Amino acid sequence: MVINCSNWVDVKKYISSQRLKLVYTLSIVVLSSFMLSSCEKEEGYGGLASISGKVYAHEFDKNGKETEGYIGEVVVYLGTESSSEIIDRIRTKHDGSYKFNMLRKGEYEVWVYSDCNNCPGGQKPEIQKVKIDSKKSHVELDDFVIEI
Repeated sequence: MVINCSNWVDVKKYISSQRLKLVYTLSIVVLSSFMLSSCEKEEGYGGLASISGKVYAHEFDKNGKETEGYIGEVVVYLGTESSSEIIDRIRTKHDGSYKFNMLRKGEYEVWVYSDCNNCPGGQKPEIQKVKIDSKKSHVELDDFVIEI
C-alpha cells in the first residue's frame, strides 16, 4: 500500500477522531462515577423522616420533696453517631414532647442532660441511639427520664 499525502491526512484525521472519542468516553465515565458517588447523602436535614419522644423528670425541692411528670422547656439535642457535631437542639413542649423533622436516613444520637451531684459540671448526658432505615420513617424513642 502506498501512502501519499492525501492518504496521510486522512489517516491523521482518523487517529485524531478516535482519540477524541476515547477522551470523550473516559470523561463521561469519570464524571458519571463521581456524580454517583457524590449522591450518597450524610445524616442530617433534607429528608422526610422524623424522630420524636418525651422527657419525664423527677424534681426535688429544697426539702427533698419529689415532684415528677413530663416536663416542658428541656433542651433535646440531635447529633450523628459518626460526628461530634450537634445537628440541632429543640425545647420540649409543655407535655414533654419533642420532634425532629425532615431527617435523612442514617444513624443518630438524641440526648438530654440530667442533674448529677457526683458528675463533673453537675450534669450527665442521657443518650439514645437511633437508626432511620427509610426515607419516610418515623421513630418514636423511649422516654428520657431525668433528674432536675
